[in-house]
Amino acid sequence: MMKKNVWWIGLFLLLLVGCSSNADAEDTLKINPLEGDDPLLEEGRAEDNGNKMQLTLDGASYPFTTKDYPILSQYVHNFDQPEEQLRKLPFSKIKENQYLVEFACHEQRCSHLMVDFEQKHSFLMSDLSRMVSSQVSPDQQYVAFLFEREYEEEAKHQLAVMNLDTLEPVPLEPGENHLLPKPNQYQYAIHSVTFMDEERLQITSNDPVAGSDTKDPVRTQWIYK
Repeated sequence: MMKKNVWWIGLFLLLLVGCSSNADAEDTLKINPLEGDDPLLEEGRAEDNGNKMQLTLDGASYPFTTKDYPILSQYVHNFDQPEEQLRKLPFSKIKENQYLVEFACHEQRCSHLMVDFEQKHSFLMSDLSRMVSSQVSPDQQYVAFLFEREYEEEAKHQLAVMNLDTLEPVPLEPGENHLLPKPNQYQYAIHSVTFMDEERLQITSNDPVAGSDTKDPVRTQWIYK
């Protein structure tokens, strides 16, 4: 009888130890995830740090991230040293915190991106072209860019006017009666662009409507607001 009781007591102790071990294991499983951060979160943080760069222009330092400037970021990340490539690019100052940058150049033809570091916004102005000139309007609210492409060894131009507050292009409408096509499609050569006032500009260009024997330039006015 005594042996039988000892056997039952031993079995009870084994069950008690087993339950205690399972409970400890469950507690360990519950605690372990709290010992470190989620690996996916750590990976995301590493990617964010890798995509964040710093750019210094004219004594001012600007943060540069993929989220804010996706087009230019995608270009520089094609190189082994993205931040070094970013700093090599030519940035032309248009206004405070606003620059035009040339990139992806091939045979003197480049892409041109307008960047506003204060608004953290950018806009692609032109592809596969050469910038001839840029001019800010008298009220400092607009900028006119003249881009050039060659067609059969003949230079033709595109005039693009941008609102510097919204960083978006504005349409051009004829300011007088003339048959000249709009100057924004590389249809003819443009020799100069001049802001006349706060709503009109004048261009001096070839006349695509005239015959090939006519070489005299024409002056036309356009409304840019």
